[in-house]
Amino acid sequence: MTRIVKPVPGLGPIFEGWVSPGVRAGDFVFTAGVIGADPVTGKVVEGVEAQIRRIFEELDLILTAHGSGLAHVVRLTMYFTDRPTQWPVLDRIRRELFPVDPPATTGVGVTAIEQGAAVEIEAIAIVPKDAAPATEAGR
Repeated sequence: MTRIVKPVPGLGPIFEGWVSPGVRAGDFVFTAGVIGADPVTGKVVEGVEAQIRRIFEELDLILTAHGSGLAHVVRLTMYFTDRPTQWPVLDRIRRELFPVDPPATTGVGVTAIEQGAAVEIEAIAIVPKDAAPATEAGR
């Protein structure tokens, strides 16, 4: 099985150098946990809804760079600092993005997330059969 890590244009400074934002292994893409940070400053954006929307934008960039996309997500793991108030916002956005056959989802309450973010999300997606094969090119 080929394991590929590709650069992802448009991600913020948080992903520069020390972590792989996503890894393609065979027909799957695994993302790192993503927080809702501004892509220019790297600072967490204001408000839970803005953070969650930014997270899904970054997840889509990561997945697309590896031949997949949000439409192919099969699993989400979500970390919350205040689940009772944050889950309803995230669930509403998740239902907008995945109106039919939503991915398997786990929500975990935590005491803190990097940079004081409210939410962090990681994803696993399949790579469609018509996507480009995983190669070392573009690394």
